[in-house]
Parts: sequence; C-alpha cells; structure tokens
Amino acid sequence: MLTAATRILRLNFSPGATADPPSDTGVEDHLDFVAYAPDCSLAGSLRLDAGRLTDMLNAADELELVDVIRLGLDGVVTEAGRTVIFRADLIAVKASPPRGNPAFRQRTRQVPIVAGAGRYVIHGYLHGRPGADPMIHLGRRPAMVPLTEAAIAYETATGWRVDAAETLIVNRDRAESLRPARDDELGRLRQLWGAA
Repeated sequence: MLTAATRILRLNFSPGATADPPSDTGVEDHLDFVAYAPDCSLAGSLRLDAGRLTDMLNAADELELVDVIRLGLDGVVTEAGRTVIFRADLIAVKASPPRGNPAFRQRTRQVPIVAGAGRYVIHGYLHGRPGADPMIHLGRRPAMVPLTEAAIAYETATGWRVDAAETLIVNRDRAESLRPARDDELGRLRQLWGAA
C-alpha cells in the first residue's frame, strides 16, 4: 500500500520511444539501461528527469515499470505492460550515455572494489574525495552508489554471463560483501572489462 511519503519513479521501457526533453535539466531525456534483480534482469529505457540517474534512483522507493522485458536467470523471458518493483530489491542498474550534468562532477580518487550480492559478483571503481577513505565515505552515502568501468558477473541457466558498464549503479544495501579489490582481482577486473 502506498503512503503519502512513498516516492515513485516511473520508468518508460519502450524501445525507440522519444519524448520532448525536460526544459529545466539540459540533459537527454531517455537512456538505455538494464536493471539487475535477485532472479532476473529487466531491460528498457528510462526517462531521465533529473541531472543524474543516481540521484533519481535514490529519490524513489518504488519503480513503476512499463513495457517491461524480464529475463529470468533460469532463461525464461517474459513481457509485461506494467509492474512495480521496490528499489530496495534491485541489485544494480546499468546506466548508459548520456552522462549526468557536468556541473555535478568533482575531482575524485578512484578505488577498485569487489561486491557480492546473491548470484552476482561486481567489480568496479568507487570514486571518493581525495585524501578520504572511500570505504568509510561509502557508508554515509545514499544506497545507490555508482561504480565506473564496472563488470557484473552472474550465473544463468546457460552458464556464466559478464556484462560491462561504463557506469553501474550498485545498491549498497543489497551487497552481502563490499571491499577493496586485491591486486590479483584488479587484473581480473581489467580482463572482465575488456572481455565483456
């Protein structure tokens, strides 16, 4: 049941759909992405009505999806006209260009990390303030955290799959483990990024 305090993000999953860009954001209004949930991935496009996708996701409790293509990890593909999913149930969201508003970008130090959530293993670079411990800062940020040059690996009914993403927004609250990558894992991260 929705309450007055529930924030809903409406997503448009219509491939090839176009719409007038928002007049106040100055960013493209649609971007393609894949959302990863515990037992499936959801594909489509999202109408971006904020400067950054990360901020938009962090502002919503529930996501209303339309024209959804669901690929189960068991290999079953289904489509739905409309469904609602809790943002808290998402493992990660794969964002694609365009990037957010350049005005939000700051100089950062990137640290390679490894995260595990259910059947997913995620490698990527976490960005933090220079001189600060990014892992401490991670606990103070909202739940949806962007990683760059990321790869997400998971087992499906047909074997292991690895997807690369320039930006992968990870749900920190769903991660069962989240730690800096060891030197040997950093090399594997680069291999995954190049191979995916």
